[in-house]
Amino acid sequence: KKAKFVFAPESILFGLFFIWLIVCVQFYRHGTDQPQRQQPLALDSAPNRIIQSSGVISDNSQPNNNNDDDTFPEHYLTFSTACSSSQDWQSFLVFYYAHKVQQPGHVIRIASNCSDKQKEALIKLHENVISKLSPKFSIHFTPDFARISGDNYKYYNKPFGLQHWLKYGLKYEENKEKLEDAIIMILDPDMILLRPLTYDFTDSNVIIHRSKRGPPKVRKVMHGQPWASIYAFGDGPFRVDLKHVFANHTKSPALRATHEEQENNYPGGPPYMATGRDMN
Repeated sequence: KKAKFVFAPESILFGLFFIWLIVCVQFYRHGTDQPQRQQPLALDSAPNRIIQSSGVISDNSQPNNNNDDDTFPEHYLTFSTACSSSQDWQSFLVFYYAHKVQQPGHVIRIASNCSDKQKEALIKLHENVISKLSPKFSIHFTPDFARISGDNYKYYNKPFGLQHWLKYGLKYEENKEKLEDAIIMILDPDMILLRPLTYDFTDSNVIIHRSKRGPPKVRKVMHGQPWASIYAFGDGPFRVDLKHVFANHTKSPALRATHEEQENNYPGGPPYMATGRDMN
Protein backbone atom coordinates (compact mmCIF):
# COMPACT_ATOMS: atom_id res chain seq x y z
CA LYS A 1 0.00 0.00 0.00
CA LYS A 2 1.12 3.47 -0.79
CA ALA A 3 1.56 5.65 2.25
CA LYS A 4 -0.88 8.54 2.52
CA PHE A 5 0.53 11.88 3.52
CA VAL A 6 -1.88 14.04 5.45
CA PHE A 7 -0.88 17.62 6.16
CA ALA A 8 -2.42 19.42 9.07
CA PRO A 9 -4.03 22.80 8.22
CA GLU A 10 -1.52 24.49 10.52
CA SER A 11 1.36 23.11 8.44
CA ILE A 12 -0.16 24.42 5.21
CA LEU A 13 -0.70 27.85 6.72
CA PHE A 14 2.85 27.91 8.04
CA GLY A 15 4.19 26.99 4.60
CA LEU A 16 2.20 29.73 2.93
CA PHE A 17 3.35 32.22 5.55
CA PHE A 18 6.98 31.20 5.02
CA ILE A 19 6.67 31.69 1.25
CA TRP A 20 5.00 35.08 1.76
CA LEU A 21 7.81 36.09 4.13
CA ILE A 22 10.48 35.19 1.56
CA VAL A 23 8.67 37.17 -1.15
CA CYS A 24 8.41 40.22 1.13
CA VAL A 25 12.12 40.07 1.99
CA GLN A 26 13.09 39.80 -1.68
CA PHE A 27 10.74 42.61 -2.63
CA TYR A 28 12.18 44.84 0.08
CA ARG A 29 15.80 44.05 -0.89
CA HIS A 30 15.28 44.76 -4.56
CA GLY A 31 12.60 47.39 -4.27
CA THR A 32 14.83 49.91 -2.52
CA ASP A 33 16.72 50.45 -5.78
CA GLN A 34 13.55 51.36 -7.68
CA PRO A 35 12.21 54.94 -7.95
CA GLN A 36 9.76 55.52 -5.15
CA ARG A 37 6.20 56.46 -6.00
CA GLN A 38 4.93 59.64 -4.45
CA GLN A 39 2.51 59.23 -1.60
CA PRO A 40 -0.93 60.86 -1.42
CA LEU A 41 -1.05 64.52 -0.43
CA ALA A 42 -3.28 64.04 2.56
CA LEU A 43 -4.89 61.14 4.35
CA ASP A 44 -8.66 61.48 4.60
CA SER A 45 -11.82 59.47 4.09
CA ALA A 46 -12.71 61.33 0.89
CA PRO A 47 -11.23 60.50 -2.54
CA ASN A 48 -7.91 62.25 -3.03
CA ARG A 49 -8.69 63.92 -6.31
CA ILE A 50 -8.05 67.49 -7.28
CA ILE A 51 -10.25 69.94 -9.14
CA GLN A 52 -9.59 73.48 -10.25
CA SER A 53 -11.95 76.43 -10.49
CA SER A 54 -12.48 78.65 -13.48
CA GLY A 55 -11.39 82.27 -13.72
CA VAL A 56 -8.87 84.63 -15.24
CA ILE A 57 -5.48 82.96 -14.89
CA SER A 58 -2.28 84.86 -14.26
CA ASP A 59 0.93 83.16 -13.19
CA ASN A 60 2.24 84.38 -9.84
CA SER A 61 5.54 82.50 -9.64
CA GLN A 62 7.94 80.15 -11.41
CA PRO A 63 6.88 76.49 -11.91
CA ASN A 64 9.02 74.78 -9.32
CA ASN A 65 8.69 73.46 -5.80
CA ASN A 66 12.18 74.38 -4.64
CA ASN A 67 11.39 76.29 -1.49
CA ASP A 68 14.96 77.54 -1.29
CA ASP A 69 14.36 79.50 -4.49
CA ASP A 70 13.47 83.19 -4.16
CA THR A 71 10.56 82.63 -6.58
CA PHE A 72 8.90 80.00 -4.37
CA PRO A 73 5.83 81.69 -2.82
CA GLU A 74 5.34 81.72 0.93
CA HIS A 75 2.92 78.98 2.05
CA TYR A 76 0.40 79.26 4.89
CA LEU A 77 -1.34 76.02 5.89
CA THR A 78 -4.31 76.68 8.18
CA PHE A 79 -6.87 74.49 9.92
CA SER A 80 -9.86 75.46 12.05
CA THR A 81 -10.69 73.90 15.42
CA ALA A 82 -12.63 74.39 18.60
CA CYS A 83 -10.84 74.02 21.95
CA SER A 84 -11.85 70.49 22.85
CA SER A 85 -9.29 67.98 24.06
CA SER A 86 -9.97 65.74 21.05
CA GLN A 87 -9.12 68.55 18.65
CA ASP A 88 -6.02 69.35 20.70
CA TRP A 89 -4.80 65.83 19.86
CA GLN A 90 -5.82 66.22 16.22
CA SER A 91 -3.94 69.50 16.06
CA PHE A 92 -0.82 67.95 17.54
CA LEU A 93 -0.85 65.31 14.78
CA VAL A 94 -1.27 67.98 12.09
CA PHE A 95 1.75 69.83 13.44
CA TYR A 96 3.75 66.65 13.93
CA TYR A 97 3.26 65.37 10.40
CA ALA A 98 3.86 68.82 8.94
CA HIS A 99 7.20 68.70 10.75
CA LYS A 100 7.87 65.11 9.68
CA VAL A 101 7.32 65.73 5.95
CA GLN A 102 9.05 69.13 6.15
CA GLN A 103 6.03 71.11 4.98
CA PRO A 104 7.31 74.47 3.68
CA GLY A 105 6.06 77.71 5.16
CA HIS A 106 3.79 78.33 8.11
CA VAL A 107 1.23 76.06 9.81
CA ILE A 108 -1.49 77.84 11.79
CA ARG A 109 -4.18 76.42 14.04
CA ILE A 110 -7.20 78.76 14.12
CA ALA A 111 -8.95 78.05 17.42
CA SER A 112 -12.42 79.49 18.01
CA ASN A 113 -14.48 80.04 21.16
CA CYS A 114 -11.77 79.22 23.71
CA SER A 115 -12.17 80.17 27.36
CA ASP A 116 -9.38 82.14 29.05
CA LYS A 117 -8.26 78.96 30.81
CA GLN A 118 -8.15 77.04 27.51
CA LYS A 119 -6.21 79.85 25.83
CA GLU A 120 -3.66 79.85 28.63
CA ALA A 121 -3.19 76.07 28.37
CA LEU A 122 -2.83 76.14 24.57
CA ILE A 123 -0.37 79.03 24.61
CA LYS A 124 1.75 77.07 27.09
CA LEU A 125 1.50 73.94 24.91
CA HIS A 126 2.69 75.86 21.85
CA GLU A 127 5.54 77.49 23.72
CA ASN A 128 6.76 74.25 25.32
CA VAL A 129 6.00 71.68 22.60
CA ILE A 130 4.68 72.84 19.23
CA SER A 131 7.17 75.67 18.69
CA LYS A 132 9.99 73.17 19.27
CA LEU A 133 8.90 71.38 16.09
CA SER A 134 9.14 74.61 14.09
CA PRO A 135 9.15 78.32 14.92
CA LYS A 136 6.69 78.72 12.01
CA PHE A 137 3.99 76.69 13.79
CA SER A 138 1.52 78.95 15.59
CA ILE A 139 -2.00 79.31 16.98
CA HIS A 140 -4.51 82.10 16.39
CA PHE A 141 -7.57 82.64 18.62
CA THR A 142 -10.90 83.94 17.36
CA PRO A 143 -14.32 84.61 18.86
CA ASP A 144 -17.17 82.14 18.35
CA PHE A 145 -18.88 82.78 15.00
CA ALA A 146 -21.50 80.02 15.34
CA ARG A 147 -24.35 82.53 15.79
CA ILE A 148 -23.10 85.19 13.39
CA SER A 149 -26.17 84.90 11.15
CA GLY A 150 -28.76 84.43 13.89
CA ASP A 151 -28.80 80.63 13.95
CA ASN A 152 -26.38 78.26 15.67
CA TYR A 153 -24.03 76.66 13.12
CA LYS A 154 -20.59 75.83 14.46
CA TYR A 155 -19.06 75.40 11.01
CA TYR A 156 -19.27 79.16 10.44
CA ASN A 157 -16.07 79.20 12.47
CA LYS A 158 -14.09 77.86 9.51
CA PRO A 159 -14.67 80.70 7.00
CA PHE A 160 -15.06 83.49 9.54
CA GLY A 161 -12.16 82.19 11.61
CA LEU A 162 -9.96 82.28 8.51
CA GLN A 163 -11.17 85.80 7.75
CA HIS A 164 -10.31 86.83 11.32
CA TRP A 165 -6.80 85.37 10.97
CA LEU A 166 -6.26 87.08 7.60
CA LYS A 167 -7.24 90.43 9.11
CA TYR A 168 -5.75 90.31 12.59
CA GLY A 169 -3.17 87.51 12.46
CA LEU A 170 -1.63 87.79 9.01
CA LYS A 171 -2.62 91.47 8.67
CA TYR A 172 -3.25 90.92 4.98
CA GLU A 173 -4.41 94.42 4.05
CA GLU A 174 -1.39 96.01 5.70
CA ASN A 175 0.97 93.65 3.82
CA LYS A 176 -1.11 93.17 0.68
CA GLU A 177 1.70 93.70 -1.80
CA LYS A 178 3.81 91.02 -0.11
CA LEU A 179 1.00 88.53 0.59
CA GLU A 180 -1.18 88.58 -2.54
CA ASP A 181 1.09 86.00 -4.22
CA ALA A 182 1.34 83.82 -1.10
CA ILE A 183 -0.39 80.44 -1.05
CA ILE A 184 -3.17 80.01 1.55
CA MET A 185 -4.28 76.45 2.29
CA ILE A 186 -7.15 75.15 4.42
CA LEU A 187 -7.13 71.62 5.82
CA ASP A 188 -9.39 69.92 8.35
CA PRO A 189 -7.92 68.95 11.72
CA ASP A 190 -8.59 65.25 11.10
CA MET A 191 -6.14 65.22 8.17
CA ILE A 192 -2.43 64.48 8.24
CA LEU A 193 0.20 65.20 5.62
CA LEU A 194 1.99 62.27 4.02
CA ARG A 195 4.16 64.53 1.86
CA PRO A 196 4.62 68.29 1.48
CA LEU A 197 1.60 70.11 0.06
CA THR A 198 2.64 72.95 -2.26
CA TYR A 199 1.17 75.07 -5.02
CA ASP A 200 2.81 73.29 -7.98
CA PHE A 201 1.37 70.01 -9.30
CA THR A 202 3.36 70.00 -12.53
CA ASP A 203 5.30 66.83 -11.72
CA SER A 204 2.85 65.42 -9.18
CA ASN A 205 0.90 62.16 -9.46
CA VAL A 206 -2.35 63.68 -8.18
CA ILE A 207 -5.41 62.75 -10.21
CA ILE A 208 -6.90 65.74 -12.00
CA HIS A 209 -10.69 65.68 -12.14
CA ARG A 210 -11.88 65.48 -15.74
CA SER A 211 -14.58 67.89 -16.85
CA LYS A 212 -15.80 69.14 -20.20
CA ARG A 213 -13.42 72.08 -19.97
CA GLY A 214 -10.48 69.71 -20.12
CA PRO A 215 -7.40 69.67 -17.87
CA PRO A 216 -5.83 72.92 -16.66
CA LYS A 217 -3.17 74.33 -18.96
CA VAL A 218 -0.92 75.02 -15.97
CA ARG A 219 -1.01 72.59 -13.05
CA LYS A 220 -0.44 75.17 -10.35
CA VAL A 221 -2.36 77.28 -7.87
CA MET A 222 -2.45 80.74 -9.45
CA HIS A 223 -4.46 83.93 -9.37
CA GLY A 224 -7.91 83.02 -10.63
CA GLN A 225 -7.16 79.28 -10.40
CA PRO A 226 -7.71 77.93 -6.86
CA TRP A 227 -7.57 74.18 -6.26
CA ALA A 228 -9.39 71.80 -3.93
CA SER A 229 -10.11 68.12 -3.43
CA ILE A 230 -13.28 66.85 -5.05
CA TYR A 231 -15.91 65.36 -2.77
CA ALA A 232 -18.92 63.19 -3.57
CA PHE A 233 -21.47 65.97 -3.09
CA GLY A 234 -22.55 66.14 -6.73
CA ASP A 235 -24.97 69.04 -7.13
CA GLY A 236 -26.13 68.66 -3.52
CA PRO A 237 -25.24 72.23 -2.44
CA PHE A 238 -27.54 73.54 -5.19
CA ARG A 239 -30.59 71.54 -4.05
CA VAL A 240 -31.75 74.41 -1.87
CA ASP A 241 -33.66 77.63 -2.40
CA LEU A 242 -30.88 79.52 -4.18
CA LYS A 243 -32.89 82.74 -4.37
CA HIS A 244 -33.12 82.72 -0.58
CA VAL A 245 -29.45 81.82 -0.09
CA PHE A 246 -28.29 84.54 -2.48
CA ALA A 247 -30.95 87.11 -1.59
CA ASN A 248 -28.23 89.69 -0.97
CA HIS A 249 -26.04 88.52 -3.86
CA THR A 250 -28.41 88.37 -6.81
CA LYS A 251 -25.57 88.60 -9.34
CA SER A 252 -23.61 85.66 -7.93
CA PRO A 253 -22.10 83.41 -10.65
CA ALA A 254 -23.46 80.43 -8.68
CA LEU A 255 -26.96 81.37 -9.86
CA ARG A 256 -25.86 80.99 -13.48
CA ALA A 257 -24.01 77.68 -13.12
CA THR A 258 -25.12 74.92 -15.46
CA HIS A 259 -26.05 71.50 -14.09
CA GLU A 260 -22.75 70.09 -15.43
CA GLU A 261 -20.83 72.82 -13.65
CA GLN A 262 -22.78 72.24 -10.44
CA GLU A 263 -21.89 68.54 -10.44
CA ASN A 264 -18.29 68.80 -11.60
CA ASN A 265 -16.83 72.14 -10.53
CA TYR A 266 -18.37 72.98 -7.18
CA PRO A 267 -18.31 69.89 -4.88
CA GLY A 268 -14.90 70.78 -3.51
CA GLY A 269 -13.51 70.32 -0.03
CA PRO A 270 -10.23 70.53 1.87
CA PRO A 271 -7.46 70.86 1.12
CA TYR A 272 -8.48 74.21 -0.34
CA MET A 273 -5.64 76.16 -1.96
CA ALA A 274 -5.64 79.70 -3.36
CA THR A 275 -3.40 82.73 -3.65
CA GLY A 276 -3.63 85.40 -0.98
CA ARG A 277 -5.35 87.72 -3.43
CA ASP A 278 -8.11 85.17 -4.16
CA MET A 279 -8.48 83.86 -0.61
CA ASN A 280 -8.89 87.32 0.85
